[in-house]
Amino acid sequence: MIENLKTILFALILAFFQAFILQHVEFTSWLRPMPYLILLFTLPLNTNKFVVLGIAFVLGTFIDLLSGNFGIHSGSMVVFTFVKNSVDKRFVDIDSLALQGETFVTRTSKGYFYYLYYSISLIFVHHLMFFSLDYFEFRSTLRILGLTIGSSLFTFLFIELIHLIYKKR
Repeated sequence: MIENLKTILFALILAFFQAFILQHVEFTSWLRPMPYLILLFTLPLNTNKFVVLGIAFVLGTFIDLLSGNFGIHSGSMVVFTFVKNSVDKRFVDIDSLALQGETFVTRTSKGYFYYLYYSISLIFVHHLMFFSLDYFEFRSTLRILGLTIGSSLFTFLFIELIHLIYKKR
């Protein structure tokens, strides 16, 4: 019960941080970090997949409501979660993670290169969906790809920074 409350509080903090701070900070026109994805990366892999989809939809909708978007965050979060569930089912051995005392993929559980590929690939899927919904026109393809690549790498670095700060506490 306490763990669920911590997760809800963490989700609210991430949503407010995204909507009220990061949405208004201009890093460059090609970088838009979305560190709220860390919540879905850190949910235990044995969590019911429909619950995870529900969490993704509610969190995305909450961010959309706070930031004035109309379903862009929630749509991309649901696609991200659906793809992540498929990747986890196919490529992640939950039993071996459990033997290592882990409940989700980390740098130490699967190795840094696997973690890097896993994280950036899933972030890329989210950002590609997000920017495709945001611009939604064929002539913006290069802009969508540029934003997706730059923002994916920046989001990954932001998530790593959050991990470092959290581990020091």
